[in-house]
Formats: sequence, C-alpha cells, structure tokens
Amino acid sequence: MDRTYFSEDILNFEEFMINASKKLNIDEDTLKSGFKRKLITKYEYNEEKYLCFKKKLKHIERGTILFLNDNLDFIIGYPKIRRAMVLESSVKKYFNGKIAVEEKLDGYNIRIVKMHDEIIAITRGGKICPFTTKKVKKYLNTKFLDDFPELMLCGEMVGLNNPYVNHYYPEADKTYENLGFYIFDVRNKETNLALSIYEKEKILDEYNIPYVKPIKIIDSNEIDELWNILDDLNENHREGVVLKDPEMIKNPIKYTTHSTQCGDLSIAFSYVYDLGIDFMFSRLVREGYQSFEKCESEEERKKRAHELGESILLPMVETINEISKESVAKECFELYFDSEAEFNEFINYLKTMHINFTVESREYIKKDIFKAKINRIYNSTSDKIKSHLDGNLW
Repeated sequence: MDRTYFSEDILNFEEFMINASKKLNIDEDTLKSGFKRKLITKYEYNEEKYLCFKKKLKHIERGTILFLNDNLDFIIGYPKIRRAMVLESSVKKYFNGKIAVEEKLDGYNIRIVKMHDEIIAITRGGKICPFTTKKVKKYLNTKFLDDFPELMLCGEMVGLNNPYVNHYYPEADKTYENLGFYIFDVRNKETNLALSIYEKEKILDEYNIPYVKPIKIIDSNEIDELWNILDDLNENHREGVVLKDPEMIKNPIKYTTHSTQCGDLSIAFSYVYDLGIDFMFSRLVREGYQSFEKCESEEERKKRAHELGESILLPMVETINEISKESVAKECFELYFDSEAEFNEFINYLKTMHINFTVESREYIKKDIFKAKINRIYNSTSDKIKSHLDGNLW
C-alpha cells in the first residue's frame, strides 16, 4: 500500500483507516485491500480532496466518493442495474405484480448532491465533473437539495453538447445547446435507499425538476405489451427500458433495443483497438438472445445479421480510411461554456483524468457564450492502424 501518496492529506494513516472503516461500515482489511490493489484513487475539486472507489468493495458501490475532511463525508455510488437477457424469463423471475416501465436514456449517469454548502455533480465512476456541475446549477432547480440535503438526485445527462455521450435528443433542444437532465431516482446519499415512484414524481413535480416518467405501469404478465413498448422504442432509435418495482423495494433490471446494440457497435468499431473488444462480445450475445426470444424467421435473422455486420464493418473501414490520410482516430465534442475561465477549468479536469485530447477551436460566439470543439484522441486505434498500414504484422 503506497501510504506516501496520501501522506500530505492523511497524516495518521492507521487512524484514518479505523475511522473510514467505521464511517463506511466496512472492515479494515477490505479497505486496506482496496488501497493495495489501487481501487481507491485520490482527486481534488475546488481545493477539497476526496477518494474515489473505482470498483465495488463489498457493499461500497463503484463510484463512491469519500471526502478527506474531519467528518469523512461520503456519497455512495449508484448501484449496478443488472441486465435481462431473456426478457420474459427475467420478468417472471424477478417481478410479481406491477412494473413501472421507464425509458432508458442514452447519456451519462450523474448524482447531484449538496455537500459542504456546494452543489456538485458526480459521474458514475466517481469524479466531480466541473462541466456537469456548472450545467446542473444553470438548468436545474437545486433548491430541492437545500431542503433535502440528505438526498441525491440520480439522473441522466443527455444531448449532443456534452463531453461524454453525444446523442441527439429532440426534447433536449430547448436552448442554444442540445443538453438536458432527467432524474430517474431520488435516493439517500449514504444508504442508497430510493423513494418510491409515486414519492419521486410528487416531490420532483413540486420543485419543477424534469424526470423520467414511466411509459406505462404494467402487470408482470403483460409481456406482449412490454414488447410493444420496446418495438416502438427500437423504431425510434431509443435506447431501451428500465423495469422498476413501483415501491423501489426490488432492484430494477434493464433491457436495450436492437437499434442501441447496433449504435454501440458502430461507435466502438470506429475506435476498434480502444473500444471494440469490450463492446463487441456482450452486445452480440444480447442480439442472439433477442433474436431467439422474438422467434425470428430466417429472413428476419438475416436482416438482423446484416445490420450488425454493417455496424461493425462500415465505421471501422471509415476510420482506417481516415488514418490512411494522415489523420487520427478521434471523437469530436462541441461544448458551450459561460466563460473562457470555465472552459479552462474543464480542460484542467481532462488533464487530471489523463484523457488524451486536442482543442480544435475555441471562441466567444456571444458575450457570455464560449464555444469549444474538443477532440478525444484514441491512441491505440490510431497507432495500430498506422502500424498495419505500414506493413507491420499482427
């Protein structure tokens, strides 16, 4: 365990371990193991240092953050939602009664909390993101967290103009930037206990906070209706559903559409050596189970196979073609800031996260609107494709 890494912040490491294990209700040996395996990393936001849990340790969820202050304040990570592979079988096994069918949005997961009189937005991985935090303060009614500081708003940031997942949503097109927040859970920030669907809707309506409304409340035996919902989402190129117990006592499960699987593969194989392997296997397996469960004809399966093949091959060849012209594999993000200072703060955050990027352009388009184009560079894809194009062997 590298204690020197924390020495400036944790003067008495053994005492810290005792206090932290009590605070998190986890045994010291497990906590020490997390440090030894480098599953716990130190970061800083606005001169406040905090620890981030990069993976789950017993009941401590991935993305949990622990502030290095006297009180050792912490925010628990958002719990993993498991995926149904065979929809009907999973629904019958895990639900008995009503199911709230919510749309699964294609963005990135954030937790919005009030900590030390400051509103912060935390990514799923446990980083306090300055870009997201600024947008939350700008677009959401954060008075809710003044009144309920023990709770956290768990939601999805969606739209073209964000730095993580730029997917167009027409409902996020309300300002000069395509950006929107939709809350899907309200939870206790330390225990992860969630409000029921009814309680969540009631309280968020009171504060005029946008949230993911159930598409429909169905009975667990209404599988045909669930497939109708999914088929409609697929036709409209939407991501899928999250199935919830309306009382939020049972854990939710998720299921994604064929359109989403193809879209994910298309993105992954644009950056084949960075994302391709991790994305490919799970999504192809999902497609196999989905084709089986829908009892597709031979013609329907060939159509599915054709669409999957196009999703893999076409973007990969396009990237190879671009790199052959002395380019690099890059993903472009167009972002808006209220000032150049906010832009610089976000650039410093990217450097802290060790993300390889370039700034393509930056300019004030109005007095208080600073626009920037940032390219995320995928080194493995760029380097390996160049190597093979130069004749080097696999």
